[in-house]
Amino acid sequence: MKKIIYMVVLVFAMGICSGCNKAEGETKDSGTESQSVQIEVQSGTESSENKDIELNGEIVIDFNYDYTEDIKKDVEYVVSASTSLQKELENIEKIIEKYTPLAHAAQAQMEMNTAAKWFYVIWDTELNNLWSRFSNSADQQTKERVLAAQKNWIAMKEEATLSNLGPAEEGGSIYPLLQNSFLEEITKNRAYILANELAKIKGEAFAMPERSTKYGFFVDNQGTGVVYSSLLTQQGWEGTDEAIISIFRQGTIEGTFVDNGNGELVVTSDDGSVKGIIKINGWDGASFEVTEISGASPFKVGEKFEFPFVF
Repeated sequence: MKKIIYMVVLVFAMGICSGCNKAEGETKDSGTESQSVQIEVQSGTESSENKDIELNGEIVIDFNYDYTEDIKKDVEYVVSASTSLQKELENIEKIIEKYTPLAHAAQAQMEMNTAAKWFYVIWDTELNNLWSRFSNSADQQTKERVLAAQKNWIAMKEEATLSNLGPAEEGGSIYPLLQNSFLEEITKNRAYILANELAKIKGEAFAMPERSTKYGFFVDNQGTGVVYSSLLTQQGWEGTDEAIISIFRQGTIEGTFVDNGNGELVVTSDDGSVKGIIKINGWDGASFEVTEISGASPFKVGEKFEFPFVF
C-alpha cells in the first residue's frame, strides 16, 4: 500500500525541481566558487519578548559540505536568544528557512536527498539540546520517566519508518529523501514533547501544536521499545483515505475510512469483513473499536484497542 509521506515528498521534490531554473550548485571539488545565498530575517517592531531573532543567514550551496557544526551553532544561538521555550521552537523554523535555498538549488536526486537530510539534522540537534537541558533540570523520577519514553522512541524509529515508507529496497533512489523527511517530521514532534516537559519544570506556559484529526501514526508499545500494535491513517495516491491497523497476535486490517466530521473515522476493511471506528486524540494517541464483523474474523464486535504512543 502506498504511503502518504511518499506522495507528499514526491510533490515537494517536483516543486523543488520546477523552481530550479538556475545552474546547479557547484561543490568544493569542482574548482569553481560555490553559490552563496543571503537570507535576511527581519526583527520587526514587536516587543522584545515576541520579536523574531536574527540569524546569520549566509550559507554556501555545497552538497558535499558538512553543515553539522554550522547547524549546531545556529541552534545554540536560537536557544540563547529565545525568550521562552515556545519561542525557541518557533525560532528553529528560522534555521529551516536558512537552509531552504539548499533544497531549492537541488536538481539531481542525490542533491535532493542530501538537502532533506539537513532539515532532519536541524531538528535532531534541537532535540539533543533540549534533552541536555532537561536532564540537568529534572528531578530523578521525572528524568527516569521521560528517559524511558525517549529510549523507547529511539528504539522504535526504524520500525516506524518501515511501517510508513515500506522497505528501502522498494523505494528506489528517492527513498533517502522520504526517510529523511519522515525522520524530520517525527523528530520535530518529539522535540515539542520534550520541550513541553522542560517547560513544566521551568514553570513556563507551553502550547503544543495542533495535530491532524485524520492522519497520523500511533503505537501500542506496552511501555517498551517494541511496536506491538500500530495504527496508521494516510491519504493514498488516488486521494482515498486509507488505514492500516495491526493488532498484536490477532491480525492486520487494511482498508479505507470516511471522516464523519464528529471526531470519528469510520473504517471498512478492503475485503469488507471488518468495520470499525478510529478516534484520533491528538497528542494523547488514538483508538480503534470494532463495530461490525462479516464472516470469519480474528476480531470481535466491541473490541477496542488503544494506541497511546504518538510519532
